[in-house]
Amino acid sequence: MPRQRPHRSIWLVGPLAVAIALCLGTTPQVQAQVLRPEIRFPFLADPLQDNPLDPLLPDPPVPRPLSPLEQYDLEQDLDQLARQAEALNQAGEIDQARQIWLREVRLRRLLGIDQELAAMDQAGLQLRDRNATQDLQLFSLRLDEIRAELVLPEDSDRLEAVATTYEILGNVTAAAAIHRSLADAALAAGNRAEALLQLETLASLQANWFDFEAAAQVYGELETLALADSDPNGARRYLELQAQNLEQAQDFEGAIARQQQLLILYQGDPTLWPQIAPLQHQIGNNYLALGDLDTAARQYQAAYTNAIEQQQLEVAAIAITDLAEVYKTLGRWADVGYLYEQLLLVAQQAHSAYGMMTAYDQLGQVHEHLGATPAALAAYREGLVLARVLRDRQEYFEAQIARLTQDDS
Repeated sequence: MPRQRPHRSIWLVGPLAVAIALCLGTTPQVQAQVLRPEIRFPFLADPLQDNPLDPLLPDPPVPRPLSPLEQYDLEQDLDQLARQAEALNQAGEIDQARQIWLREVRLRRLLGIDQELAAMDQAGLQLRDRNATQDLQLFSLRLDEIRAELVLPEDSDRLEAVATTYEILGNVTAAAAIHRSLADAALAAGNRAEALLQLETLASLQANWFDFEAAAQVYGELETLALADSDPNGARRYLELQAQNLEQAQDFEGAIARQQQLLILYQGDPTLWPQIAPLQHQIGNNYLALGDLDTAARQYQAAYTNAIEQQQLEVAAIAITDLAEVYKTLGRWADVGYLYEQLLLVAQQAHSAYGMMTAYDQLGQVHEHLGATPAALAAYREGLVLARVLRDRQEYFEAQIARLTQDDS
C-alpha cells in the first residue's frame, strides 16, 4: 500500500484558482521575472547583509550565522510578528499585514528551510486570497532558489514540502514538475508505492487546476503500473478517472474509448453490474456531445433497459428523459410519446408524485404536438390532480386545460 503522509488541504478551485493559475501557474518563471530589480533583490538578499539590519536581528551585527540562543530569540519575535500580522489582517489593515508577512518570511530564512516554508504557507494562503500577485511572485522566486539547492533522493521529503508551497502560491507548473521528479526517482529506486503516491498527487493537482488532459495522461500511466502489478481494482479505478478527466477536457472520443473498456470490465463482474446503466448513460451523453444522435439514442436505450433490470429507477428516468429529447430532435414524436408513458410507469414504481406530474405534463405536450387534443387534456387533468396534492404548478395545469378547452368550444 502507498505510504500515507499528512495532507495540507489547498482547496484551490473556482474563479480564484483560475485567476491565480493564469497569473502564476502557466509560466511562473517568466511571470516572476517581470518584477523590477528594486523589488526583487531586496527580498532575495541575505537579511544579515542588510544595512541597516532589521531591528529583530542582533545589534551590533555579527559576522557569522546566528547562534542557537539568537535563533531562539528571533523565533519568538517572529511568532509575535506573525500574530501581529494576523490581527491586522482580521482588522482589515491589509497593506500593513502584507508588509509584516513579507518581513517575517524573509527573516525566517535565518531559522532554516522548514521554518521558511511553513511561514510561506501561512502567508501565502492569506496573500492568495487577497490576490497579492507581486508578493506571491516574490515567494515563488525564493522557492526557486531553495529548490535549486535540493537534490534527490536525499531531499525527497523537503522537495515535497516545496511542491506544496508552490501549489499554495499558485505556481502549479513548478509543483507538478517536482511531483514528476519524485515519481521518476521512486520508480528508478524500485519504490512502486512511492511512485504511485507521487503520480496520484500529480494527477489530482493537475485536475484541481483544470489541466484535465495532463491529468488523464497521468492516470493512464497509473493504470499501466497497476496492470503490471496485477492490481485489477486499481487499474479499473485509474481507468475511470482517466475517462472522467478526458470528458472534462472535452476529448469525448477518448473518453468513450476508455468507457467502452470499462463497460467490458463491468459486464464481466456481477458485483459491478449496477454501474453498467450509469456508464451507458454517460457514453450516450458523450456521443450526444459529438453530435452522433443515433448512437447516443442507442446508448440511452441500453441504459434505460439495464437500469430497469437493476431497479435503478432514478437512472432509468434520466435515461428515458434524455432519449426522449434525442427523439424530439429526430422528429420521432410517436416514440417520444411512448417514452413518456414509460417514464410515467417508472415514476409510479418509484412512488414519485413529482415524477408522475412531470410525465403527465410531457405527455400532454406530445399529444398536443400530434394533434390529439382529448389525450392532451386527459394528461393535463391527471397532472392537475397531482399538482393540487403537491401544491405546485397548479396554475400551469389549469391554464393548459383552459386553453385546450377554449380551443375546443
